[in-house]
Amino acid sequence: MDEFLAASRERVDSNLDAVLPAATRHPAELHRAMRYAVFPGGKRVRPALTLGAAVAAGANPERAMPVASAVELVHASSLVLDDLPAQDDNAVRRGRPAVHVAFDHATAVLAGSALLAEAFAQCTRLSDPSASAAVGARLTRTIGSRGMVGGQVDDLAFTSGETSLHDIEFIHLRKTAELYRFSAWSGGVAGGLAGEQLDRLDAFGCAYGLAFQVVDDMLDEDLAKCSILHVLSRKQARGRVHQLLDEAAREIEAFGPRGWVLAGLAGRLEGLLP
Repeated sequence: MDEFLAASRERVDSNLDAVLPAATRHPAELHRAMRYAVFPGGKRVRPALTLGAAVAAGANPERAMPVASAVELVHASSLVLDDLPAQDDNAVRRGRPAVHVAFDHATAVLAGSALLAEAFAQCTRLSDPSASAAVGARLTRTIGSRGMVGGQVDDLAFTSGETSLHDIEFIHLRKTAELYRFSAWSGGVAGGLAGEQLDRLDAFGCAYGLAFQVVDDMLDEDLAKCSILHVLSRKQARGRVHQLLDEAAREIEAFGPRGWVLAGLAGRLEGLLP
């Protein structure tokens, strides 16, 4: 698993370096900001999930590289835009100044928008044109008002006074889990799957993504945010993670040994529980 994740991150980083404009290309300030947002990245878990779904499909993970890169570009864009003072107002990201601090607000907005545009460009580069069309259409829904953007709107409006587990998970499902759903599903599309098998990858990504956010809530312990800890104790939240990961595991049983990467990612997430 360590070898797969390390190799995946290296391949994704190499592809991102190749597709993003050079920092010296006009307009250089914009391109520097885009690269600043993408490199150095985090653990690249979402693209690893995409490549792992291609493995589950029995395909060479390289077939899914365009969508794996698209997933990371969308994630990077969301961080740039979420960090803005008008939204989450984070001055630091991954131990260094956020993009709007390192550059300026206007450049950050434009860099985030350009990263999204490049994500859609990557979706067109699958070998099967019908697969490219499918993932492009799905990415539109993933990002849009019914997905990540809508989740961010509700997250910004969140108040802890009158809330429920359903309310919080509805936000988490869109703001966080939606991109994990796309990550797993699109890897299956790139790998040639259809029908029920794609539905299983979609459901795996949904359960995994929601569990990821619950774990993050527990590690963060910031009750000023939309957090599962407003409605569940830490013990209950831990139980919810186990429940979600059990659901995820059932979804990939049909893939047998080919689902080893997805199972491994789920196991690692469970290992992060505080």
